[in-house]
Amino acid sequence: MNSLAVLKGILLILALTMDSFVVSFAYGVSKTKMPFGIVVCMNLLMSTILGTAIFMGGRLAALLPEGVTGRLGFLLLFGIGCYRLFSYFLKKGEEESEKVKALNLLEGLGLAFILSLDSIAVGIGTGLVQSGQVMLVIGSFLAGIAVMEAGWMLGHGTRHILNRDLSWLSGVCLLLLAIGSLRG
Repeated sequence: MNSLAVLKGILLILALTMDSFVVSFAYGVSKTKMPFGIVVCMNLLMSTILGTAIFMGGRLAALLPEGVTGRLGFLLLFGIGCYRLFSYFLKKGEEESEKVKALNLLEGLGLAFILSLDSIAVGIGTGLVQSGQVMLVIGSFLAGIAVMEAGWMLGHGTRHILNRDLSWLSGVCLLLLAIGSLRG
């Protein structure tokens, strides 16, 4: 594998894990704990989906009309973002709890699936033309865990420093992520 292929792989991994960072940051801000085991399970699912898309390549491309995964990802992220914003404004009158919520396995796997929709498109696009698919899947798994942990810590730390209810920020982050998915 030459250095250009390695650079392409690193850039691809960064692109695929950036949304995980943003979502994890949003969860940290909203005081929703992401247990390490669930983060690992989420990244195992996301990497499996990426690997399947890469290895299936052209076969999956024939099943999915162009742009469907991007539109579906937008709708899901936009919906979750709107829900988070509305939840913030609806609970405004309630006293804020200092209790930290925890993401459960089912919510984590659902979120992992949503975050994997772009991996399907990327995997299909790169599956037939890029070498080093196994390294790409392993790199995506390890980088995904690292960026999710870093995103949560940064979000949680930011909330702690500001000492304000920033749960609305998770909605804004998800809306921005949804809008960004439209740009391709």
